[in-house]
Formats: sequence, C-alpha cells, structure tokens
Amino acid sequence: MMASREQAAFVAGIETARQMALTAAVTIEVREDGAAVRQQAAAVALQGLAAGLHAAFLDASEATVPPVVLSER
Repeated sequence: MMASREQAAFVAGIETARQMALTAAVTIEVREDGAAVRQQAAAVALQGLAAGLHAAFLDASEATVPPVVLSER
C-alpha cells in the first residue's frame, strides 16, 4: 500500500503524463501537415493514451478496466 504522499505524487505524475499527451496531440493537429492521415492517426493515438490514463488511474469508479493495485516489494 502506498502512503498518502506517495499516492499524491503518483496521481500528479499520471495527470502530468495525460496533459503532455493532450498537448502533443494539439501540437500535431495544428501543424501545417496536421491534415495528413499519419498526423491525424498520431493525434488520435495520443488522445486515446490520455483517455486511457484517466480511465485506468484517475477515474477508477468509471473505468472499464479494473483499477491497478500497486504494491510495494
């Protein structure tokens, strides 16, 4: 079981990763070649990553996947 401080740091890290993925997706979308299929696919993949991080780690009550249980070794 993680201590509350460790849990807060973990959640902050997941949220940061989610925000970075969304930022990268928007950056790709607004590029000059953002309409290219490859760029669109990359943007959608990053949006999916952000959604998956949110569902798996930040909103476990609505997640379609079981919540991840972290244990200390």
